[in-house]
Amino acid sequence: MEKLNSEVKLFARSTGEYLKSEQTELKKRDIEMKGTRDYVTYIDKEAETRLVAGLKKLLPEAGFLTEEATVDNQIKEYTWIIDPLDGTTNFVHGDIPYSVSIALMKENKIILGVVYDPILDHMYSAIAGGDAFVNDKPLTVSTQSVLENAYIGFGIPYSLDDKGEEILRNVMKQYRRCSFRIKGSAALEICYVAAGISDTYFHSGLSPWDVAAGAFILQCAGGRCTDFSGGDDCIFGREIVASNGVIHQEIMESIIKGN
Repeated sequence: MEKLNSEVKLFARSTGEYLKSEQTELKKRDIEMKGTRDYVTYIDKEAETRLVAGLKKLLPEAGFLTEEATVDNQIKEYTWIIDPLDGTTNFVHGDIPYSVSIALMKENKIILGVVYDPILDHMYSAIAGGDAFVNDKPLTVSTQSVLENAYIGFGIPYSLDDKGEEILRNVMKQYRRCSFRIKGSAALEICYVAAGISDTYFHSGLSPWDVAAGAFILQCAGGRCTDFSGGDDCIFGREIVASNGVIHQEIMESIIKGN
């Protein structure tokens, strides 16, 4: 598994270097809209094509779940769950952060996760049974135990439903107690929780490729991930609360449920 992890990190790095080099050349005519505030470019598609080709060589028998549909999505015994460019909105506006996210699922469990930030050259990674790392340094979640003075990341889905609006109102009620940030790359923001930078992160309207690698890395770092009901369907359930574990219940009660 260590050898596979090293090879996956090489593919993540090469994909990230491609993204970084192309961002400065991107023109507005190259940007397509998948929906309101939902962008895609030839760069997303080319990055995914390259990434899929490389990962196929590592595990020819594996299936794929991908964002840009450059390969047929199919779950097999081993399945790669990948986002070649997480943070496209930032990317197309010449902003940061953005990342490359790669997870490997065996049956129904993630066994490998890699998230790469090409701007800071931060490589987050973990394998089953091991610790989580950034650039080979161990990750440790924060010890923040209360909502007051917490440093909190969150995201707003492209389609804001009634539940999303309710959570935003709950966030507004807490603005004087803690600090909130929206940075625009779910995969990286979950890794920030794993690294102890943020104390928690929550978002709805997500896809498996947005969260699979980051959630696994966070859990290997000692953190906790749930869906909005407190269950464990945070990868396929389209919603996630990621935390250091200690503050999790108060986030659930005060912000997600608004009690």
